[in-house]
Amino acid sequence: MQNTLKLIIFSFLISLLAACVYKRDLPQGNLITPDMVSQLQPGMSRQQVVQVMGSPLMYNAFDDSHWNYVYRLKDADDNITEKQVSLVFNGNQLADVQTAGDIDASPRTQQLDAPASAAAAGPGEVVSPMGQPTSNPEGGAADPTL
Repeated sequence: MQNTLKLIIFSFLISLLAACVYKRDLPQGNLITPDMVSQLQPGMSRQQVVQVMGSPLMYNAFDDSHWNYVYRLKDADDNITEKQVSLVFNGNQLADVQTAGDIDASPRTQQLDAPASAAAAGPGEVVSPMGQPTSNPEGGAADPTL
């Protein structure tokens, strides 16, 4: 009887843990920032556009004068952000920029701090595996074998 009760409680706890699902942000497509869009100017070459925006997500198979950049973010709370930039070329020159969605909204990105060991070492110092900085008298990188 006592083993059966333990088995039931254990099964119940395991089923509760299975319901705890981690949901993460799901970005798809080309990252589009307001700074990138503001750099686009009529008359730019295709190569200059690729340097600013990256490769387009979609090419028009029948008309290579249209490039489309699409960004979609579904966050953990199921909020969806969509942005689209359509570029029209006349020959090799950018002729028109069309936008859709909230281009001015900044994308949510994780701000990762540098590791604590990077902050502990000053110029010309290397943090050894033991955590104590070692310095080099010449001012360059320290010998990691010290």
